[in-house]
Amino acid sequence: MAGIGRIAFLGTGAFGVPLLSRVVGMADDLVVVSQPDRPAGRRLQLRATPVTAFAREHGIRVLTPHRLRSEESREALRSYAPDGLILVAYGQLVPQGILDVANRPPLNVHPSLLPRHRGAAPVAGTILAGDREGGVTLMVMTAELDAGPVVRRWPLSLAGRETTPELEATLADLAAEVVPAELERWASGPVESEPQDAAAATHVHPFARADGWIDWQRPAIEIDRQVRALQPWPGAWTSIDGRRIHIRRARPVSGVDNVPVGSLLPGETPSVACGIGGLALEIVQPEGRSTMSADAWRRGLGREHVLLGTQRLPEGMRQRP
Repeated sequence: MAGIGRIAFLGTGAFGVPLLSRVVGMADDLVVVSQPDRPAGRRLQLRATPVTAFAREHGIRVLTPHRLRSEESREALRSYAPDGLILVAYGQLVPQGILDVANRPPLNVHPSLLPRHRGAAPVAGTILAGDREGGVTLMVMTAELDAGPVVRRWPLSLAGRETTPELEATLADLAAEVVPAELERWASGPVESEPQDAAAATHVHPFARADGWIDWQRPAIEIDRQVRALQPWPGAWTSIDGRRIHIRRARPVSGVDNVPVGSLLPGETPSVACGIGGLALEIVQPEGRSTMSADAWRRGLGREHVLLGTQRLPEGMRQRP
């Protein structure tokens, strides 16, 4: 069976690895374009992106330009002369000069049901919004971020307890399962697509540390989404005795009334009073310490009455609207 041609695969995060593993066996020739290795960890040692690490492990040629917009990057792809471009969570806007390098329309695999949750964090956006469905979209890439015409969508029903890493991994496996058949059609003839409804578009911007701050005045169900969505970065956090504490796993509970918001409630499971309901804490991470059970953390406090957080975001931080 004929392959899908000479392919340039642009990807960075772990979301792209399962599909890349399929494309390896489908392409007649393959080059991977990813973000440069960057310092990571306490020792700031250079670390490859998940896509680069996979490509190097499998002997695939890798390009890691600092700026995809550079003439050097454009020339490197021109000289490779790909038949088609596939982009999966690359992390930079792709300029028109790169999109025009191949003869076929460039394709982008996006982990949400576009036009919902365009932008840098679509999986977290799906959880934060309380959507009942997530999914994968295959679209034709354009210079405007995530706005290209849609080739196909694959919806996935959500249980409502997913974290961002869990849902991203599930959607990555889904993409690896369903997208290859569309790539074969892409290689053999014209691609059919339909424009997105721009009026229905939502956008998810990159997160900052301030976005993780927990406002206990909000309903517990919304704070629960924040905890699940903002893993691993920036994490959902509050403060106690002037030090930050991350809430790594929690669940909303009902029946909490007539207590100050932010109070740590008595009971077998540590729970916090919210604007509506309460949040049962399961796993926490105090500043400078490893993750631990919330029950062990509470026992170590040595006092009965605890008020978490403040009524306003710490000075110098600002959340996006």
